[in-house]
Amino acid sequence: MSVPHHIFMCARHWRMVPKPLREAIGQGWSMGGGSPYRANCLEAIRVVAGAEGARSAPGIEPGMKALTIWQPWASLIIMLAKPYEFRGWNFTDRPNLAKLVGRRIVIHAAARQPKADELEDILDRFDAGESSLLPSARPFVEWQLQSLRETKKIAAPVSAALGTAVIGEPVNVLKLFPDEDPDRLDPSMYGWPMTDVRQFPEPIPAAGAQGFWNWS
Repeated sequence: MSVPHHIFMCARHWRMVPKPLREAIGQGWSMGGGSPYRANCLEAIRVVAGAEGARSAPGIEPGMKALTIWQPWASLIIMLAKPYEFRGWNFTDRPNLAKLVGRRIVIHAAARQPKADELEDILDRFDAGESSLLPSARPFVEWQLQSLRETKKIAAPVSAALGTAVIGEPVNVLKLFPDEDPDRLDPSMYGWPMTDVRQFPEPIPAAGAQGFWNWS
């Protein structure tokens, strides 16, 4: 693709660059450039080159969609500890998205760092027997909480694609958990099954987006 000389890179490639790096490049450009700006530009090019190489890796299909998920949920899906992604809408209500049922999508970890109280809430739900996560999730969440307290960030990757999964037909939570007290469930929520999960050998740096978006 031809890009005008005054534009650093095309919009598709720019989206692959993690948000903090995009912001650093923008700030450097507004300040007239310099060595840090050039170094950040080179890092952005390296990230894009790595992401483009990964797009042709085994398991990546032409036209594949991606779904950006906050951490630690994205990693929990990849490690088979979270069988469902819960959302407040049924994507099969939209004809252009209904065809995704049974298709493989890219699982992308958002750039957002979780808050300590969010991780603590996950652990509290385990203790109360109210979690739909598998037991393997608990030590992973404890690890992320410890890392967040010690380093101000979690150990799991953010702003990166982690692997792929086959997305299934959304199931309303009232049907998914028929033995639960319905007053404790949000009837507007749906569980999106995530099966046949395949982890990438290494996370692929990339910026995400809301909803389903085009990975390739």
